Amino acid sequence: MIKRIGIFGSTGSIGKQTLDVIKHNPDKFSVEILTANSNYEMLVEQALEHDPNIVVIGEKNFMKK
Repeated sequence: MIKRIGIFGSTGSIGKQTLDVIKHNPDKFSVEILTANSNYEMLVEQALEHDPNIVVIGEKNFMKK
């Protein structure tokens, strides 16, 4: 059974290491949620690579009005 993982702070050091573990173990894990505070460029790259169901950016200046 594949475990679905949410990574809060995916653009940080621990988040990137976690995504690397998931990438090397696709039979065990999949990414369900990715969040970041302000590094939207890296968050977009991660989302395109891991195809999560939910992506959240914390910086309110990036919110669509």
